[in-house]
Amino acid sequence: MTINCVVVTYNRLALLKECLDALDKQTYPIHKIVIVDNCSTDGTGAFLESLANQSRYMIIRTTENIGGSGGFSLGLKTAVLDGCDYAWLMDDDTIPQPTALEELVKAVSLDKTPGFICSRVNWTDGTPHVMNKASVIHENGNPVKVTKGNVSAFRCNLCSFVSVLINSEAVYQLGLPVKEFFIWCDDIEYTLRIARAGYPCFYVETSVVYHKTVSNYAPSIDKAPATMAWRFYYQARNRCYMKRQQIKVKLFFVLSVLNMYRVYKHRIGKRKDNHSEEFLKAVKKGCIDGLHFAPSIEYLNKPK
Repeated sequence: MTINCVVVTYNRLALLKECLDALDKQTYPIHKIVIVDNCSTDGTGAFLESLANQSRYMIIRTTENIGGSGGFSLGLKTAVLDGCDYAWLMDDDTIPQPTALEELVKAVSLDKTPGFICSRVNWTDGTPHVMNKASVIHENGNPVKVTKGNVSAFRCNLCSFVSVLINSEAVYQLGLPVKEFFIWCDDIEYTLRIARAGYPCFYVETSVVYHKTVSNYAPSIDKAPATMAWRFYYQARNRCYMKRQQIKVKLFFVLSVLNMYRVYKHRIGKRKDNHSEEFLKAVKKGCIDGLHFAPSIEYLNKPK
């Protein structure tokens, strides 16, 4: 089974080096490592030039920052067209443990055509990262566990792009992640798209990676630092896109967006600083733009 890895990076050279070092130590072989550099300005470009003569690396340096969404879409496209069976996606601050990929690959045997298989994502202290928890499917209050031989995993229907193995067949059928999202919600939308198409998807607890963010956080608008306010524009706008995919009646879609704005406003009102106006302005613009935000999904032509 051929696995290509996709790493999206932006101005985190030290973490990128640590990530690549961890990929070198994987117990399951990686065929190619696609590195998408979002026009970094911290010396990442020069470092990647030093890797250019190594055949295992496929290096893409964008001419502008296209965001994590654009980076993952471009990286996944490159990895799949190279001919891999599965593409393994992660950010540059993801540090996989040596057996992380091997454990994901084992879970491929649990079904004929798994859509995606994701890892347990821990923060630096070993606790689960609250931003990267897979959504495990439950039946009668219990998580759905699938076992075949000595391999076990839980059924799930969405996860983040922090260590997820994606079936190339699903990519050819369902297209790429929405690159126009820029940041946030691209992983939720894409993994849900795969699961809703009928592909069985799995969460593997024995595949462990560390997500080295500054803190163990989730993007909660009532607690996020003021420097993150601009990001919630993209969250609101991109959530509108996802609502449109599920709500086909225009009036109901508009009402749903209005309700989403109402909830945002209520949560912003819980902030304990004087930056509420910045967040409210961001989500208001995101909701307004989201009413008309309808980018097309890019599909790949499968080589004959």
